[in-house]
Amino acid sequence: MGSYFVKIIIRIAKWIVKKLLVIALFVPVENPNHIIYDKQLLEEYDFIVVGSGAGGSPLASRLSEDHHHSVLLLEAGGAGSGFADWPLFTTLIYNVRKYDWTFHNVRDEGYCIGYKKQQCTLNRGKMLGGSTGINGMMYVRGNKNDYDQWERLGNPGWGFRDVLPYFIRSEDNQDPYLRQSPYHGVGGYLPVSSARYLSGLAGIWIQAARHLGFEIGDINGDRQIRFMNSQSTTKLGERWSAARAFLRAASRRPNLNILIHSHVTRVIIDPVSRRARGVVFYKNRRRHVVWARKEVILSAGAFASPQLLKLSGVGPCAELRKHGIPCIHDLPGVGENMQSHFGIGGIDFLTKKKPGLTLAHFINLKSLHNYVKHRTGPLASYLLLEGTGFAHSGVDNTSVSSDWPDLQFLFYPLHLATDGGLLFRIILGMSEKLWIKRFKPAKFKPGYRIVPVMLHPRSRGRVVLRSRNPWQHPDIFLNLFDDPRDLAVLREGGRLAERLGLSAPFRRVGGRLQPAPNPYCHLHPRGGPDWWDCSIRVFAETIWHETSTCAMGPASDPAAVVDNQLRVYGISGLRVVDASVMPRITSGNTMAPTIMIGEKAADLIRAHWHAVSLGRDPEHFVESYALHPHRHGLYTPQGAHLDTEEVLADDWWERKGSFETVQQEAAVSETSWDVYGPSEMSQDKNIPSAVTLEQEGAFTAATLEQEGALSDLSQENAFSAAHPKQEEAPSGAALGQEVDPSTTFTNQEAVLLAASQDQEDALPAVPQEQGGTHLSAEMVSGEERQQQLQPQQQLQKLDWLHGQPYDHLSENPPDEDQDEQKLRQIERLLQLDVREEDVRQTEFGRLGAVIDRLHQRLEALQG
Repeated sequence: MGSYFVKIIIRIAKWIVKKLLVIALFVPVENPNHIIYDKQLLEEYDFIVVGSGAGGSPLASRLSEDHHHSVLLLEAGGAGSGFADWPLFTTLIYNVRKYDWTFHNVRDEGYCIGYKKQQCTLNRGKMLGGSTGINGMMYVRGNKNDYDQWERLGNPGWGFRDVLPYFIRSEDNQDPYLRQSPYHGVGGYLPVSSARYLSGLAGIWIQAARHLGFEIGDINGDRQIRFMNSQSTTKLGERWSAARAFLRAASRRPNLNILIHSHVTRVIIDPVSRRARGVVFYKNRRRHVVWARKEVILSAGAFASPQLLKLSGVGPCAELRKHGIPCIHDLPGVGENMQSHFGIGGIDFLTKKKPGLTLAHFINLKSLHNYVKHRTGPLASYLLLEGTGFAHSGVDNTSVSSDWPDLQFLFYPLHLATDGGLLFRIILGMSEKLWIKRFKPAKFKPGYRIVPVMLHPRSRGRVVLRSRNPWQHPDIFLNLFDDPRDLAVLREGGRLAERLGLSAPFRRVGGRLQPAPNPYCHLHPRGGPDWWDCSIRVFAETIWHETSTCAMGPASDPAAVVDNQLRVYGISGLRVVDASVMPRITSGNTMAPTIMIGEKAADLIRAHWHAVSLGRDPEHFVESYALHPHRHGLYTPQGAHLDTEEVLADDWWERKGSFETVQQEAAVSETSWDVYGPSEMSQDKNIPSAVTLEQEGAFTAATLEQEGALSDLSQENAFSAAHPKQEEAPSGAALGQEVDPSTTFTNQEAVLLAASQDQEDALPAVPQEQGGTHLSAEMVSGEERQQQLQPQQQLQKLDWLHGQPYDHLSENPPDEDQDEQKLRQIERLLQLDVREEDVRQTEFGRLGAVIDRLHQRLEALQG
């Protein structure tokens, strides 16, 4: 009898444990990646990065690799949710304002007609990692012609051979058959892998593509017009957002501070020198100001970055004055040139057999157990996106290469009504009319869907201010299909999607079109041009790939916002590093290209300030060592060298073998490919590396002051003065010339703060929290800050040339040991490879005379 009750108790206990496990799944864990954030806020940082998305996370991580650089990363959202790490559970946080910005476009009668309020939902991640925490995770780099086009548009250093090394450096590909490819990397921060679970339809997708004559292979390799099962930024069945990949380990560095729930409202820009000085942000309903010694970098995305520029006084002056914002620099391209990837929703198919997925595959304890314990099963699906492929419509004849697709296809092993309207209808924001008439008749039935996506839109959208209130979303005008050629491309894409879905491999499992009619297009004969145009306008499915609102371009381009080093025209010390800088949208998902932009920007910035610390021309230095990494080649960890030109040769794959041969070779080879990084730069004999940056900064600053040359030297901003598109500064001040920091900078801070506060007076009041916060950067006047600074701290304010604090300087005479130490530093510095012609070409030409005097002094002291 006793054993019977024991068995009953055990069964009850197991039942309770299972129920608790299910309940735990729906109570998301905050900060699942254990990123360290909200350290004590300092008054100043070398770099302030706004936004932790696909561009900001790698940028902040790479900048903080230099221990002498202090970096502040500001994120408006939280630390993230456990739901985001489990890919399929990400659907539970879409349109939840805690994790999603939930942007919407301004209503237009020409598109998004089948959505609620006739507005498309433009989801954006509001957490560490940004949209990489909620997106489809698909890893697509784009086409090599995309980047060569960027370069032809006047952006040297952004051709395919110059961006490929950054794709490789960041990647840690988990697939054995791709690890040997010279186009993929192993050992980077970002894991890339294939799905751990595929439905029975995934193989049929590949068979259908082969049946229609398409090539099967790696879309991120030597060619892109191919079909394959998707690769994504995942590892062992879990999402790896940009924050998880780049910030989890970096957050433990003492020189990187990550603040969450920190909403930046504007960049503080000196209206005289036109230099970015810092930012204003709100955290815990309290206003804070933090200053940047070197640069402010916007990585807030294609919607928020142009909004922040405009709120800060940079953008079309007519628009800014309309909202009462003082215009510091007239830059018409801010918020313009927006490009979007949109597809045709509703190309759904039904099957008689059940090789795909249904709701029953997900809602059962077996699937839950398999995922929790083994990270396998249907719940390991990468947001149900199992396949992709690229093709050319034949409509767009602007491509200079046959391997430059204008269509992408996304394959899902279920259709929009498979879940009975419980999830996908809500996520997309589908109208009741469209759901009831078009999709509801097929609810819970097995099937699949194919979404054709237009890759190179000719129509251009805009992001404009709705008001001067920084908490209010901007107005987003998608302007889809303003150019009728976009409709023509999607028409061909729709027809090709139907051919794929009704091909012989799919027909073997009973594949057929979902028969319910479109209630908005019933007057047009199905399959005709008018019917396709109507279907596209009714259900234009957003892919969340908006770009190019702060486009990169030459000074001669009136729409350009940043140059090829991502510096904002007309404002020194300010860059934009995110998808908004793309001059043309890439061919495919935009996450991987944006991560590449963050990686490359970090090298550009580090090389710039390395040159400044050496007293060399930053323009020449960046051009020589950072802008064109293909000149350094690709490196293996063993030191073997493979020339990038050889890899990119047209006959490389013929010499190497077919794609299938590479797969077979990769099965027995673990060769890992990598690309040179900052750590390898010092191996180049042409790059000075005899002393650390700290020693360089300490020596140069001390010596120049002792020689009385500090006031004679132009500041780093002298190089920005030559930067094109900069107008003459007001009050007779030379543009880019810094105000003497030892005399007037603190008063200038007070003026900037006052101006910033005046602009915010008209905004809704933000109530102060009781009890305050541990952050220390409160808004005070310049005079108060000057009184609070100790003499040593005031001395640090003078460091404009190198960004290094003068901690080694003292008011007392140095002792003999310090003299000997300084001599050793001088000896090291004199060994640097500083060419005379480089020095003469710069504003630091006077440094040569200082070095000559140092030689003489050194010889005298040694004698």
